[in-house]
Amino acid sequence: MAANWKLNAILGFIAFLLTYLFSVTNNTWQTSMLRACLGFVLFFVLGYLLRFALNQMIIKQNLNAGQANNPTEESKTSPDMTNQVDVGLEDAFQQIPLQSIHKGENTKVPEEISGMIRNWTTQD
Repeated sequence: MAANWKLNAILGFIAFLLTYLFSVTNNTWQTSMLRACLGFVLFFVLGYLLRFALNQMIIKQNLNAGQANNPTEESKTSPDMTNQVDVGLEDAFQQIPLQSIHKGENTKVPEEISGMIRNWTTQD
């Protein structure tokens, strides 16, 4: 959430003090303390509820803004851009036929694998 529980506690404490100070002039201290405690609890809980509601509205607006922008971006992107990602993955990870490993037909495969590992470790 946007802030932590300390903000709600501070606001609740301010509500507690104000309620107690204004209520003690007309009521007994026990009644004033009860009302002040209720004020603290209400401000503490309602602060969380208000922040939660505002956070949900902001998330919903961000999702709506993202969905509104996506159709225009999808129409601008060409299929070639999506294929570039696939081609990059295919170059990095080559499939080795299982039969060639077991029969030993392709002796160049281990050299290719070790070369790919060397390139991978030197890129980091």
